[in-house]
Amino acid sequence: MKEQFLHYEKSGQILAQSLEYALSITKPGVKLVDIADKVENLIRKNSAQPAFPVNISINEIAAHYSPVIFDDLTIPENSIVKIDAGVQVNGYITDAARTIVFNEKWEQMKLLARKALDKALAIIKPGTTVYEVGEIVEKTINKEGFKPIVNLSGHSLAQYSLHDGLSIPNYKIPKRLRDKSQTFKAGRAYAVEPFITTGKGRVKDHQDTTIFRQFREANLETLPKKTRDVYQHIDNNFHKMPFSPRWLFNESFAVEEVEDTMNELINRNIVHGYPVLVESTGAPVTQAEETILVDNNKTYILTKTKNK
Repeated sequence: MKEQFLHYEKSGQILAQSLEYALSITKPGVKLVDIADKVENLIRKNSAQPAFPVNISINEIAAHYSPVIFDDLTIPENSIVKIDAGVQVNGYITDAARTIVFNEKWEQMKLLARKALDKALAIIKPGTTVYEVGEIVEKTINKEGFKPIVNLSGHSLAQYSLHDGLSIPNYKIPKRLRDKSQTFKAGRAYAVEPFITTGKGRVKDHQDTTIFRQFREANLETLPKKTRDVYQHIDNNFHKMPFSPRWLFNESFAVEEVEDTMNELINRNIVHGYPVLVESTGAPVTQAEETILVDNNKTYILTKTKNK
């Protein structure tokens, strides 16, 4: 447990510092790709690796937008921006998100996401059910006249596994549908992440996909020769965790090589994508997220900046 804790602690502190840096450089007019590249490179400079591409989700986009190669999008005026990032150290992953708003009318939603998260974290210990967390999140959000997004949830984490089987709901699930085995356990890490909206409280898939993951290995002999080098880089470096084609281009592969390889691997069901997720009615969304490590006597918030 001690070695595992040290890896998680390092990962969490690098992520907390990286998110603080991200907030400091996120301003209207700044290119999303510049923010993502700088944050991901900061993680690498700290002897860690991104656990997934930096998500920069604006207004009604709730999750899964990461800048693409040569992305021209910039931070809009008066917007809500969610920055969701992950760090892995020897495969031990932390995952956290912050919301920044550029219009005071969104401030209540931003603060409420944090409030719901803090109330949820305060009750978690070994044996707490995930349903208790969902109930307190929904109650906190509804009390101020907003809705949680019910088809997005927190999740358990494990070495090289970002979503390790346990889902942590953001709403109250009827007791007749609850599985009593769905509890927080000592020695395990979890990401807890309320999402808040003024809309219906559901997300839907957008047509764009910017984040991908290899989920099975390819037979090199069956791959076209021009795609093998790119595929082998994916296979050797990303540990079947989410990645951005932008990372491949940054590794000096030509854009055409990257595009051809991705199309080939998707068509062969070797790689699949995570569609961008938007609130179903186009309503604005805020988010707060931390990773915790549950111990017998204490729950550690790994991604909270020390001394804050």
